[in-house]
Amino acid sequence: KVTLNFYTIKSNFRDVLFSLCKRIVQSDENFYINYNKEETKLEDDKFLWTKEKNNFVPHKVYGEKISIRDKIILFNGNYSDLKIIEKFRSLVVSPCVKIKKFDLFNKFLIFSYARDKKFNHSTKEKLIKGGFLINWYDEQDTLKWKQQ
Repeated sequence: KVTLNFYTIKSNFRDVLFSLCKRIVQSDENFYINYNKEETKLEDDKFLWTKEKNNFVPHKVYGEKISIRDKIILFNGNYSDLKIIEKFRSLVVSPCVKIKKFDLFNKFLIFSYARDKKFNHSTKEKLIKGGFLINWYDEQDTLKWKQQ
């Protein structure tokens, strides 16, 4: 079954992303990170390399040579256009990206700003009826989550 994890956030997505990517690097999972615009992808690429003075989050941008140690790939556009690497079975969806269907990946982490009210109980019930496993988290305080 495909797992959909919805996160409504109050913090800037870039800060959430940095925290998430640090965890991914320490985990045994591999993620694509989906952006709607090339410009945003490149800004976050730079941010992940430079946010902390003596530290960085290793990652690649789609199109670069991927090694066996790489765990995070940033890309923009429609994920169905990607040449999917088998070990990358999870997808992070940034707030401005629209997903038409949930396929090709086993796990989705879907972020939206709380103010946009994109996810609700009605949507959750429809997706559960569609056979998806659903988790929903609201950011209560900065990077502190409560499951709904």
